[in-house]
Amino acid sequence: MDWSSPKGILRKGMSLERDGYKFYKQVADRASDERGKAMFMDLAHQEVDHLRLLLAEYQALEAGEDWLSHDEAMAKEFDLNPDDPDLPGEEPDETLPVFTPDRKPSLEGDLEALKFGMKTEDITRDLYAQGAKDADNADLKEAYRFLVGQEERHYELLQRTHEYLSQNGTWWDSDEYPFFIG
Repeated sequence: MDWSSPKGILRKGMSLERDGYKFYKQVADRASDERGKAMFMDLAHQEVDHLRLLLAEYQALEAGEDWLSHDEAMAKEFDLNPDDPDLPGEEPDETLPVFTPDRKPSLEGDLEALKFGMKTEDITRDLYAQGAKDADNADLKEAYRFLVGQEERHYELLQRTHEYLSQNGTWWDSDEYPFFIG
């Protein structure tokens, strides 16, 4: 598969979102604080939404249909098991390193997970930015721009959280959390 083609970018994005879901779910299970667990699980659920969007677009292309608008793609009904999605096409050769599953819950582990998450969000944002740049269809451009914005928000949340944990040695309290989500 040509990984720089529209279908290639969609397929690579699906793998990144699937792996992002698994990563955030795994990190949530090992977070040292309930607030961290909740944040990571929220990110995991957002990755599933991104996967659903990409999969709907890919399926439309496979069926010979036009690109879907964001709303049309998100309204598509199909089964999706994020723990073991049945993704179409071949798997990209480049895989992201897997975060070590034997990490014990600790603040240091949370900080490492946040850094890894920022790197992953950066890679994914760049993929979607390239897709938006190359897109010759308004609906596809809209989908990629939406995803770029999502990945940027994820990165900012992870970065702010990393800075806070590094400086304070603890997760934020409920009054401070709104500052992290913008």
